[in-house]
Amino acid sequence: MAVLTISAVSFVLFGLLRRPRFLEQRSAREIYKSEVPFWFAALGSSSAVGALSARAIIATNIPIVHFLALALAMATMAIAQRNYHRPRLVAAQLISVAVPGALACFIHGGIEYGVLGVGALILSFMIWRTAFAHYIDAQEIIIKDKILSEQNRRFDAALNNMAQGLCMFDGDGRLVVCNRKYIEIYGLSEDVVRPGIDLMGILKHSVEVGNHSARDAEELHDRFVDKIVSSDSSTFLNELEDGRTIALAHERMRSGGWVTTHEDVTERRRAEARIAHMARHDALTDLPNRTFFQERLTEALARIPAHKQVAVMCLDLDRFKPVNDTLGHSVGDAILQQVAERLKACVRENDSVARIGGDEFAIIQSASTQPEGASVLAERIVSALDHPFYVGAKQVCIGASIGISLGPNDGLNANQLLVNADLALYQAKARGRARYSFFVPEMDLEMQTKRELEEDLRRAVVNNEFEMVYQPVIDTCDGKISSFEALLRWSHPSKGMILPGDFISTAEDMGLIVPIGEWALREACSKASAWPTNIGVSVNLSPVQFRSGDKLVRSVANALAVSGIDPKRLEFEITEGVLLDETLETLTILQELRNLGVRFALDDFGTGYSSLSYLRSFPFHRIKIDQSFIRDIDVQPEALSIVRAVTDLGTNLGMSITAEGIETAKQLKHVQMEGCSHAQGYYVGMPMDAKNASRLVKKAFSVHGREAA
Repeated sequence: MAVLTISAVSFVLFGLLRRPRFLEQRSAREIYKSEVPFWFAALGSSSAVGALSARAIIATNIPIVHFLALALAMATMAIAQRNYHRPRLVAAQLISVAVPGALACFIHGGIEYGVLGVGALILSFMIWRTAFAHYIDAQEIIIKDKILSEQNRRFDAALNNMAQGLCMFDGDGRLVVCNRKYIEIYGLSEDVVRPGIDLMGILKHSVEVGNHSARDAEELHDRFVDKIVSSDSSTFLNELEDGRTIALAHERMRSGGWVTTHEDVTERRRAEARIAHMARHDALTDLPNRTFFQERLTEALARIPAHKQVAVMCLDLDRFKPVNDTLGHSVGDAILQQVAERLKACVRENDSVARIGGDEFAIIQSASTQPEGASVLAERIVSALDHPFYVGAKQVCIGASIGISLGPNDGLNANQLLVNADLALYQAKARGRARYSFFVPEMDLEMQTKRELEEDLRRAVVNNEFEMVYQPVIDTCDGKISSFEALLRWSHPSKGMILPGDFISTAEDMGLIVPIGEWALREACSKASAWPTNIGVSVNLSPVQFRSGDKLVRSVANALAVSGIDPKRLEFEITEGVLLDETLETLTILQELRNLGVRFALDDFGTGYSSLSYLRSFPFHRIKIDQSFIRDIDVQPEALSIVRAVTDLGTNLGMSITAEGIETAKQLKHVQMEGCSHAQGYYVGMPMDAKNASRLVKKAFSVHGREAA
């Protein structure tokens, strides 16, 4: 008994002496190592108490001793549940105390002791259940603490890694929380900006660090509070002293406080400003573009003073395309930049210059006395752009044509004024370039007429409204017909027969001359196939047709193949306009056509710039002297001399000479005497349809050509 008592006391003292070390803050490894002695002490003390209690009940018959032994055992079991965070240790301790005591009661015998034994076991079980319930609750608390700790960690990570600064204030206007970005944006001190500081304190500190040196904290506070009070949420900008722009967005909370985000939008606003500038300005010259120009023109029209007008100028550079074609686009771009600088130097500060196209510029001359003001400015611009431009060592000479409209007289809106100025520009170019022209209402009528003509031409191509007539060409030696020139006519459904001079240039501008020319070629070859084989046919070719490339060669080959006529009977009449550029492509096409066997005549000889050089660059079969020289051959010796010189030149070059525009017998006699091999004109034969032409070739034709069908 004494030994058991000493052992129980020793284990209890050992546990008490070891406990403070168990409570120290140690690593997990150290705590694990300490579990062994802890379990040894706890189980040892409970086992000693259980053995002592059992021994006391079995060895003695003194009830008071039995009572004290059982009380000690129950107290030990109650103490054991304090280890609820170690449920297995609690179970082991309860077993080591309750089982020996219960067995001792059963051994002692008697109903009372049997009840005490069963009660000891039931009590130990209940204590274990209570301890286990505490263990489960403790685990749930630990798990919740871990989850809350992880959420707090994530919240702190998210808060401090936001792209925006964030701060939260309570209902009293005191800081609850802010992130690191908020501190960094304003360069604030973390020692000053801490939870509990009010908004005024933060703003005073912000003023101190130089964010708002021009405004005091009270002004900033009142402005911010007004924003918060005025609405539940709002966004506004805060301009800092260093030029940065901070976007603030606040949201009121139900608790009465608010949350504000702060974002540095300086670079974004600069990028937006650059994009907005690019959308409204020309990238090359940095001048306003067409959209921005129209906006400014609309504004200028809205504020015209009484008795004043706004001038709108459309400016187109002369001879600029050859600059790009010959010197390259880099030189062309440099010229455009210099043009922009000269234009800005010509206008007043309140005037506007814009680039609205490739080599097209526009100018708004603000309210002024007109047309005097516009005339002075236009002359100044024409003069400024007439001076040479220099790009490196290259000197470039261009010029400008200007069309002018005046608002509100010539139009009440920006679009109409631009259209009218553009019409005036066309007139200026038609008058010889390097000029300016004011819009007059007749120009609008001319443009409407041109648009109507274009629409009619498109319909004419679809509806096949064109016809061919044939004018005879005679041999001056015997007066017989040698060929016919195929001439195009347009049978308009409402306007009647239209001559080529009234629509060919428009068809060329529209590109319709290509399909029209192909049809004319097929038609002429088809009709010539019914004539005698010694009668040729000549067809006019437009310079535009040569720009279609080998399509022209294919259409000629196809017409010859379908009609079956000898290629030598087909002659193409071309003007100097075809050879004006004398490009490799043009010369290649001419040579390919020549290889097909067709013949060429240089039409309207003497009216161009360098016909002699063309005669040398390409071997023509025929020269046609322009009718302007033939018309004056009777009255002007100079005209006769020119006819004689051309005839001698052609004869020496082995070419036939055709005199155009023969309208009298005297003119025919002159060209015969001068050696012209062929003649053509109303006196020789009027243009006629294919049916009459076929009849004519069957009849004898006198030398003077007076018997026309």
